[in-house]
Amino acid sequence: MTSMQDIADRLNVSKSTVSLVLSGKSAGRVSEQVRNRVLATAREMDYHLNELARSLRVGSSNLISVIVTDISNEFFGQMTFHIQEEAKKAGYLVLTINSNENDGEFEQMARILISKKVDGIIAVPTPAGATALKMIQDQKVPLVTVDRLCEGVDADYVGVDNYEASKKSVSELIAQGFRDIIMMRLDLDIPPLNERERGYVDAMKEAGLEQYIDLHRIRFGEGMEEDLDRSLGKALKSDAVFFTSHRVFTEGMKNVAKVGGVPQGQCVLCFDDVRPYMTGTSDIRYIEQPIAQIAQKAFELLLAKIRGEKSTGRYIFPTRSITRQNFM
Repeated sequence: MTSMQDIADRLNVSKSTVSLVLSGKSAGRVSEQVRNRVLATAREMDYHLNELARSLRVGSSNLISVIVTDISNEFFGQMTFHIQEEAKKAGYLVLTINSNENDGEFEQMARILISKKVDGIIAVPTPAGATALKMIQDQKVPLVTVDRLCEGVDADYVGVDNYEASKKSVSELIAQGFRDIIMMRLDLDIPPLNERERGYVDAMKEAGLEQYIDLHRIRFGEGMEEDLDRSLGKALKSDAVFFTSHRVFTEGMKNVAKVGGVPQGQCVLCFDDVRPYMTGTSDIRYIEQPIAQIAQKAFELLLAKIRGEKSTGRYIFPTRSITRQNFM
């Protein structure tokens, strides 16, 4: 394998000169002519930077990781994209990991990332992910959690007020005359979904509509289609359906499409962006989370921790109700 010293010997320059050029730090320190010669020779000799060796020398890998629970979820996909864009500006590469809502996989991936000497981790915790988070912290790896607040773990957190967003949106439906509002959520014991359910229930109770409270828990993965089929009849007869996540919404809408689509006069509300579904005549609305801001703040906090700055806090961003009127 070609080394920096091999390139230096070929060009009769110092190894430090080669290092400055290949690390992108040669501006104002190495002439343009020498820089071009180093780059050309590196290509000719098929040189590749040994990042592991470099990280052991300088104590930094310039690599961070984002662990999400479901990369197919559009929210997590967009969030990861924005984190990558911020990381790129700061000279970091991003390794994205999918835990598939599995506590064991989450902990295993955390162990691997620690062994790979990543500079920091932005994590969406699994339902019982506190053990893995504490392990990351015990190993002094900078950590920021997003989307899900993990009680008992003193880590920076970035997210939204799921309870207030849910309660406000359901209350708006009630104020517009909708009464028989059912809620569909994934059957996962995680804070965001629990808070969205609590917001729905409180909004219905405060409006005196306890008799209409109807919760449908949909299994994540195997059994999802069966559960949705079972709930379809009730959903089609209701005034409104509140899907508490993008995943259950998209799968639910597939089932609705098989029987002719959303019934006339019914409203469908989703927690998360569903703009592609708002092109027809159906009354489809969603609760918008400021994904770009969440991603930017999460990386900002992680970078501060990587640089040794003290910053532990919870950052809650406001959501916005999107209807056909303010979407168009």
